[in-house]
Amino acid sequence: QEYPVAYFWEDVCQPDAWLRVFHSFVYVEKKDAVDIQGNWSKKETLIFPRFHQWTAVNEMLADARTNGAGMTYLADHSAGSGKTSTISWTAHDLVKLREDNGDPVFNSVIIVTDRNVLDSQLQDAVKQIDHQFGVIAAIDRQKSSKSKSKQLSEALLAGTPIIVVTIQTFPYAMEAIITDKSLKGKSFAVIIDEAHNSQTGSTAAKLQAALGMSGHGKMSNMTVDELLEQLQKSRARPDNISYFAFTATPKHSTLMLFGRPADPTKPLSEDNKPEAFHTYTMRQAIEEKFILDVLKGYVPYKTAFNLSKQLEDNKRVSGKAAKRALAQWMALHPTNVTQK
Repeated sequence: QEYPVAYFWEDVCQPDAWLRVFHSFVYVEKKDAVDIQGNWSKKETLIFPRFHQWTAVNEMLADARTNGAGMTYLADHSAGSGKTSTISWTAHDLVKLREDNGDPVFNSVIIVTDRNVLDSQLQDAVKQIDHQFGVIAAIDRQKSSKSKSKQLSEALLAGTPIIVVTIQTFPYAMEAIITDKSLKGKSFAVIIDEAHNSQTGSTAAKLQAALGMSGHGKMSNMTVDELLEQLQKSRARPDNISYFAFTATPKHSTLMLFGRPADPTKPLSEDNKPEAFHTYTMRQAIEEKFILDVLKGYVPYKTAFNLSKQLEDNKRVSGKAAKRALAQWMALHPTNVTQK
């Protein structure tokens, strides 16, 4: 009984919502561009939020305002959803979030990323949204002679609003938050980019040490994800930390860690599974033409065989030999072998 675009005037065009889009969302993205002659220039693009980005940020913020620290949020956003911008907007809005008496809900927002390229991409996006000095600190050895842990503790103690760390430095942040007496009573929001993509080995060992867990021999080859799961089983989650996890491919362990059951008052069961707080599906991304539908580009074996057959000389061979060659080609094709 409603127009498909009704949300536009019912939600987006409300005066408060419309003003908020321009105050907190719209920003100019500046990138270095080079033309064919090799001339460098600055390319400027006006970034306007897409509907799912706008609703995801607003819903997470509303929930954090109501429930305070200690909650988990999982944004299951497909590739092509613009996660970098969504994370930047979420970080800025969480920093500005206040309780009725004016106290901040979160003293600092820690963005954890395991991609160095995205690390700089994120910092640029975050800086461009808010031009104030000292809003963001990136924990980086190249830009400072101090150790990462020293930089981190200084940023946390100084109450730097947004701190960007790599997954390797994250354990130090957790250790400082849990053990440092001067950080007691403060609350933190941890935004985890690509919640499932975490290295194994030494990073996991550091995380294990940071979280003060008893050493089980098998921990050295666990992923960070699995370790966080162990942490969840082994002790109560700190109630002064909220986790905001963004992923395009949520695994079962990611859902268990960051998802919320449909009915939080009841125990987990088949009917009450943990689910993502906000979803933007691959189907929607394909329909909105932000990513390509890979299934449209597949080649059946018959076509592939004909293609490879044309390359050979058109000599006549016995049917038996041809069938055997075809069967062998299909049986030993690398794709088939890996699928088996």
